[in-house]
Amino acid sequence: PERNNFTDNFNYPYPKAEHVNDYELGYQYSGSVFRAGANFYFMDYVNQFVQTGMQSEIGENLTTNIKDSYRAGVELTAGVDVTRWLTLEANAALSSNKIKDFDEVVEDWDAESGFTTIHYDNSTLAFSPSAIVNGFAIFKVKGVQATWHTAFVSRQYLDNTQNKDRSLPAYSLSSVSFNYPIKLRGFLRQITVGLDVNNIFNAHVATSGWVYSAIYASGGHPNDNRYYQIGFIPMAGTTVLGRLTLSF
Repeated sequence: PERNNFTDNFNYPYPKAEHVNDYELGYQYSGSVFRAGANFYFMDYVNQFVQTGMQSEIGENLTTNIKDSYRAGVELTAGVDVTRWLTLEANAALSSNKIKDFDEVVEDWDAESGFTTIHYDNSTLAFSPSAIVNGFAIFKVKGVQATWHTAFVSRQYLDNTQNKDRSLPAYSLSSVSFNYPIKLRGFLRQITVGLDVNNIFNAHVATSGWVYSAIYASGGHPNDNRYYQIGFIPMAGTTVLGRLTLSF
């Protein structure tokens, strides 16, 4: 635990040390034109530190211990040299990220103490998408390299209650980059000119966020229909960046 885990822990118990047992099994294949790999994992946590979705007064993400939880899944990679000038690559992380034992502390405006505790035993961990997929097309022609990249991220929950109303929708982003090396003689061996165009389709998506929720049953907001506020952190629109790399 860090200092802010103690000072900004809302009304949760003081933090405890996190423990994890990590079991992994993987295989890699590499041929003349095709390569692939798979890595299976199971991470069994005790007192895992997980974001609650709330933020401190200065915008730090608050965390708490989840007594019993796990992350299990597979990481896949593949690549193929289609021609001398075209390579296709992809990777994917597919996972299940589950809570087995967690007591959420939530504000209850009807309760005398101002808070109530809700127990969860099979909800999804916050900020833990079940699928992250990347695809690349790499072109190399006469020294110029162009790379197209498309990424997909599945739905993420902003807190640990697995409530769709308090989540970030799935999104996809694409970008393209160009690199052109210019070889020189002497002390300066090479200049590489680059250009990056990010979020090329100007997608309007949120990649992170925060949530505040409260129970107010007498006001029409029981636990399954909480009052809540959400803040979204948007991805920048289309951006163009130039690069110049000097190699000595």
